[in-house]
Amino acid sequence: MPRTTDMASHAKDVLKRMKRSVLAFFLRIGLRRDAARAFRYDKAQFMAHAGALHLDRRAAARAEIVMGYHVLEKGLTMPHRRLGFGKGAALHMMNLIESFERRFGSDDPQVRHAVGVLRAYRELHRDRPEPMPRLDAFLAARPDIPAAHEPHVTREKFFAAKNASFPDFAASRHVCRHFEGTVPRETVEKAVAIATTAPSACNRQHARVHVIDDHALRDALFAVQGGTRGFGQDADKVLVVTADLSAIRWAWERHDSYVNGGIFVMNLCYALHYLGVAHCILHWSVLPAADRAAHNLLRIPPNEAIVQVIACGMPPEEFDVAASPRLAAPDILTWHGGGK
Repeated sequence: MPRTTDMASHAKDVLKRMKRSVLAFFLRIGLRRDAARAFRYDKAQFMAHAGALHLDRRAAARAEIVMGYHVLEKGLTMPHRRLGFGKGAALHMMNLIESFERRFGSDDPQVRHAVGVLRAYRELHRDRPEPMPRLDAFLAARPDIPAAHEPHVTREKFFAAKNASFPDFAASRHVCRHFEGTVPRETVEKAVAIATTAPSACNRQHARVHVIDDHALRDALFAVQGGTRGFGQDADKVLVVTADLSAIRWAWERHDSYVNGGIFVMNLCYALHYLGVAHCILHWSVLPAADRAAHNLLRIPPNEAIVQVIACGMPPEEFDVAASPRLAAPDILTWHGGGK
């Protein structure tokens, strides 16, 4: 009798394992099907609306101008600035602005700021013997737009709002590309501890942080990232924020790693600003080969997707920051429904 009971129990266990295996098999098939559909949807949406493919649209044309003036703003605020930089960028931006004005008019605040950046660029090069007739004619045709000078601040002023109300504190945080001195290890740990208060979907806490404090490794990563010329060599530490894909379950959660990772990044930047650490958020818009190279270089586990890279350092006594004006709330806010 005991033997019969053991055999029956064993048979039940076998059936349970078989059932789990069958369910897992069909679950994998379903997930692959859903993922294929979801990413086809993403591709179709991208191809239909991505700005680079539809520059005839106002928002896309403006975004290209903003990216252009940001290049010059960075040059105007670099710690190791060299006169004569950005000639090609300035010429390209003039062409973009003229095209925008012909199609959409000249009353856009972001486009007017771009003209102001060009005027600041010209003023910086005023004493250089090299003539700039194209730029001079462009600016002469727009005499009502003043130069958009980048703010020059002291360290004390830059962090003056650390204990202010949140609106004032948030407005005071800016990207800084001027670094000197060492960021203490305990300061990084405090910043990450504060950042863990960021919300995440179902409290799954996707974010992970890899800290680079070896400068040779920093330089190797920046070579892969490709956006730190002129200031990256001064960064003391680099924070690489990743998201653990193991926390993502379904195809419709395919964006959650970057959404939740991005929320964490913003919390981390607020924490760094509160603790007096200058930081610059660097894009991770790279091709797959570069992403694989960074994973291999830093030995980041393959289940972690790189979300953002942040260069950090202690700020000098005085430095420049990019003005980078923001869109006004009414420009980005849409109400749905008639409630108050």
